[in-house]
Amino acid sequence: MKSRILLAPLFTALLALPALATPILAAELPARLDWSQRVELGTPLTGRVASTNAEPGQSVQRGQVLVRLDDRRFQAAVEESEAQVKRLGLARDEAERELERARELFDRTAIPQHDLSLAEIAFSMAEAEHAAARAQLTRARIDLEYSRIEAPFDGVVVARMIGTGETVSGELQIAPLITVASAEPLLARALVGEAMLAELQNGQSVQVTAAGRSYAAEIVHLGLEAVGDADGEALFEVVASFRAPAEHGLRAGLRATLRLP
Repeated sequence: MKSRILLAPLFTALLALPALATPILAAELPARLDWSQRVELGTPLTGRVASTNAEPGQSVQRGQVLVRLDDRRFQAAVEESEAQVKRLGLARDEAERELERARELFDRTAIPQHDLSLAEIAFSMAEAEHAAARAQLTRARIDLEYSRIEAPFDGVVVARMIGTGETVSGELQIAPLITVASAEPLLARALVGEAMLAELQNGQSVQVTAAGRSYAAEIVHLGLEAVGDADGEALFEVVASFRAPAEHGLRAGLRATLRLP
C-alpha cells in the first residue's frame, strides 16, 4: 500500500496570495485549508478488480474494504501453502524420529558414525524445507491481504482511479487506485515572516475563518525551514488545527484567514 502527503501545491498557492507580497506582520494571515491526512492507496499485486466500494465524496471507516481484487488465485495459493506446510511438517517429524533412533543405535555402537551423520543431515534438510514452506505460506497470506485495499483511517474518498473489471498491475510500480483524506481535524496553512515566527509557539490558540465561519484553532506546527521570501524576509509555514462540522462543507484548498491573538 502506498501513501503520500502532497503539500507542494499548497505552498505554491500560499506564496501566490497577494497579501504575501510584503513581509507578514499583521494579525490576520491569508491561509489555505488542508486535510490532516491524505493518502494514495494501491497494491503491489497484479489482478482483476472484482469490486469497488468507494466513490468520491463518500465517507469511509477505518478498515472498510474499498477495492477488492479477484482473490481466487491468492486464496488457492494460501491453501496450497498450508497443505505443503502440513506435508513437510510430517516429514520433519519423521526425520526427527529417525534421528533419535540413529542416536540410540550409535550409543549402543550398533551403527557407524556415517549412518548417524546421514540421519542428522536428513533431519536438517527436512527442517529447512519445513521452514521454507512456512515462509511461503506467510507470503501467500500477505498477498491475500493485499488483494483487499482498506481505508487506513476514518475519512472521505477524494478520488477513485480504478473501476470494477479493470486490471491492476502493481508488480513493477504501484499505481494509486484510491485517494482517501481525513478532515478530522482540518488544517489551515499560512506563511509568516521570521520576525512574527519568533513570537509564535506550538499549542497557541488562534482563530481560523473560512467560508464565512470562524473556528477556534491552535498552532500545531511552526516551520523549521524557510519556504519562500518576501522583500528579503524569509517566510515560514505556520499550521493551525481545528475542527468543523462535516455539513459546513470545508475542503482542502479553500482560502481562509488565520487570526492571531
